[in-house]
Amino acid sequence: MDFDRLGFYRDVGLRAQYLRKRAGLKQGQVAADLGMPRASYGNVERGRQRVPVDVIWRLAVILNVPIQALLPEPRREKKITPADTLGLAGTAHAHILSDVVNE
Repeated sequence: MDFDRLGFYRDVGLRAQYLRKRAGLKQGQVAADLGMPRASYGNVERGRQRVPVDVIWRLAVILNVPIQALLPEPRREKKITPADTLGLAGTAHAHILSDVVNE
């Protein structure tokens, strides 16, 4: 599995910045609540700094958003089918469901 670490942190940072601005907070306020220097938090928003899980969790609390709002969805190499979603993959029902969905 290929993982674009820089792209991941850039995406997390953009989400943090968007949600912070939407909440009407300044970088300095959020940084202080997180217990980190404003410059370090600025680097988080620019994707230049790794973000520990506890910081993401605390940031979600500060911004009053679900933690998922700060994290990008993983890219899946395998196409997810309706049968996978319903837990029917590999069953006779999966074939029937595939026929119905593809009609």
